[in-house]
Amino acid sequence: MFDFLISLASILFFAKVFGEIALRLGQSAIIGELLAGIFIGPGVLGIVHETSVLSNMSELGVIILLFEVGLSTNIKEFLKASGWAMAVAFIGVIVPYFLGYFVFLRFGLTNIQAIFAGAVLTATSVGITIRVFMDLKHLEAEEAKIVLGAAVIDDVIGLTMLAVVLRLVTGGAVSFGTVVRISGTAILFLSLSTAVGLLIVPTVFNFVSKMKQAHIVFVMGVVLCFVLSAFSIKIELAPMVGSFVAGLILSTIKQSEEIKRGIKPIYAIFVPVFFVVMGTKVDISTFNPFVAANREILILTGVLFVVAFVGKAVAGFAVLKKGINKFLIGVSMVPRGEVGLIFSEIGLKNNVFGTRDYSALVAVMMLTTFITPIILKHLISKQKKSSSI
Repeated sequence: MFDFLISLASILFFAKVFGEIALRLGQSAIIGELLAGIFIGPGVLGIVHETSVLSNMSELGVIILLFEVGLSTNIKEFLKASGWAMAVAFIGVIVPYFLGYFVFLRFGLTNIQAIFAGAVLTATSVGITIRVFMDLKHLEAEEAKIVLGAAVIDDVIGLTMLAVVLRLVTGGAVSFGTVVRISGTAILFLSLSTAVGLLIVPTVFNFVSKMKQAHIVFVMGVVLCFVLSAFSIKIELAPMVGSFVAGLILSTIKQSEEIKRGIKPIYAIFVPVFFVVMGTKVDISTFNPFVAANREILILTGVLFVVAFVGKAVAGFAVLKKGINKFLIGVSMVPRGEVGLIFSEIGLKNNVFGTRDYSALVAVMMLTTFITPIILKHLISKQKKSSSI
């Protein structure tokens, strides 16, 4: 327990210190939190090492982040953007997949390894992007709604693709029926949970609001968030999909402001844990160009990073609507973060990749995570400035 408390205290303290430095330098606090993770992680000071408890707290941070996003989203505006979101999601999966596949083949990997690597590059971690939108008060923009919708669809496609690729790797049979079953289950969950929630939840919360216990409305809101997150995991979707749907449903009830007020202190504790823990996973020794063994990894990492960035950035141009910042949407889909890390780890555990190729993929995941907030801040600030003229 002593080690856990010291680790948690260090995470929160350094998250705020580095976050403040980042803000004073004109950058997003996320950059500071990620750098804090590198600084206190195994690669530098070694104060914090990821444990199962910290990992769970980190996951909880993503759940709370997306719950807050759902609460702040206008469901009608969100659904209006769903058509363009689908186009962005599909382009953002297809282009990175084939680019990644051909790059890995070019670097001498087998066909199965290249297939899996392409699948890894299709992942999107919207948590990082949404935090930037929230920090810059840009969550109401149409671009943000398209990105949110695309991220949910991306998760369904990613789940299906990962399941299919795993079947190929483990020698299992892949059929059209398998693909339909996996994607159908995910779509059914999203549709039913949203529809049933919109019908039942307002009545339930009208009853709950008459109870005498303190914070009862907020607590019941969190209960719904955790239940839908748990069911997301049960059908092999990311838990953040369930938490976003819970927030989206609760955004329609008249008690939504009370839930928003209650979530803020919890958000301030758990969300930075997620970003700092992500930073602790970076092994900076991998990037030392003076070590001969690192040079090939660095070249592969550099090529993959370009592929990973371009593959998602072009997806924004699938939106043909006038007045939309297409590049902003594309860049918003670039971070791979924890989703890409999970995909990569599965590949390592199933002996698809050796440590060299795994290291390159992890480096790309982290680079996309670091670079995106910097570019997004510049693009959003520029857009706000031009719209105010």
